Amino acid sequence: MTADARAPSAFEMIRATSGGHGLEYSVRSADGTVFAAKWRRPASRNVLRGGVAQDTLVYHVGGTTSVAKLVDGKCVGTRSQHGSVTFFPRDEESEWVRGGVAEVFHIYLDPGLVRAFAEQNLPGSQVPSIDPLFGVNDPWLRAYFTMVMADLELFVTDREDPHSLFLSQSTELLVRHLVRWHSNAAQARWRHAQRPVAHALEPRQLARVLDYVETHLTGEIRLEALAAIAGMSNNHFIRAFRAATRQTPYAYVIGQRLVRATQALKRNNPPVARIAADAGFTSASCFANVFKRHFGLSPAEYRASARWSPRRQSGATREIDVDRPG
Repeated sequence: MTADARAPSAFEMIRATSGGHGLEYSVRSADGTVFAAKWRRPASRNVLRGGVAQDTLVYHVGGTTSVAKLVDGKCVGTRSQHGSVTFFPRDEESEWVRGGVAEVFHIYLDPGLVRAFAEQNLPGSQVPSIDPLFGVNDPWLRAYFTMVMADLELFVTDREDPHSLFLSQSTELLVRHLVRWHSNAAQARWRHAQRPVAHALEPRQLARVLDYVETHLTGEIRLEALAAIAGMSNNHFIRAFRAATRQTPYAYVIGQRLVRATQALKRNNPPVARIAADAGFTSASCFANVFKRHFGLSPAEYRASARWSPRRQSGATREIDVDRPG
C-alpha cells in the first residue's frame, strides 16, 4: 500500500516551511517520491503541519544542538545531540525552534511499509505505531544513517537514482528495527530477550538466488524477486541471506559486479565505460566512485598496477548488524 496521494508529501511540507532554502540534496525512489533529503536548517522557528503522506525520521548530522520541539504548546525536548534520531508521525503538528544552523538528514517513510511489515511478520497483530522519538541515541540507527548517507551520496554526486535493491533493503531493515525497538508492538518483549538466530537459506535456495544474480547482474535486481525465489518475505530473506553468506543481498550484488569488473580490467583493455556496463553499473562515473571507495584505486589505476592486493579489500563492504543496535 502507498501513502495517500491526496495528502502533501512530508518533503514538500518541510520545504515549504523553509521557503525553499536549506536543501542540500534529495533522493527519489523508483516511483518518483522523495525518499530522503539532507538539509541545513537555519536558526528559526517553524510549525510543521500534520496530515502529510509520510512519517519523517530525522538524523542530526551536525551544527547546533539547541533544537526544541513543542507539541500542543508543551516542550518535549530541547537538545538534539549529533548522531541522535528524531521521529515525528505524519499526523502530528509540532513547532520547532533552532538556536543556530542545524545539519539534518531526513528519511520519509510511507506508512504502508510498517503495515506490510506487520502483515508479513506479525500476523494477527495490530499495525504497530512508531514512538514519537526526540533526540534518541541509538547506536544501530547511527550506524544505519552513516551507511545510508555514504551510499546515497555516491549516487547524488553522479546525479543518478540509487539502486532499487539498495533502497528496498535499507528500508526493510529500518522498518524492522523501528518496529522492534521503538514501537508499541507486542514484540516489545524482544527488547529484553536474547537476539533470535536467523536461519540461513538452504543450499538449494541459496544456489537458485545466486544463479539469478549471476544471470541478471547487468540489469536491475529487485529485492522482491530474490525473496520470491526463496519463498520468503523481504525481511526474512535479507536475514536468511546474510546468515548464509555474511553479506546483505545488496552488498553481495555490488561485490559480484566488482569481481566481474576487476577480471575485465586484468584481462583486456576495453574502455572503462564498457567494463562498467558489462558489470551492471549504470554509468562509468558511478562505477569509478564505487570502485575507488572499495579498493582505494580508480579503475585506471587498478588496471595499470595489474596486481591484486588483499590489503585493498579491507574496507570493501560497509554493513550493519541487521538484528540489533550497536
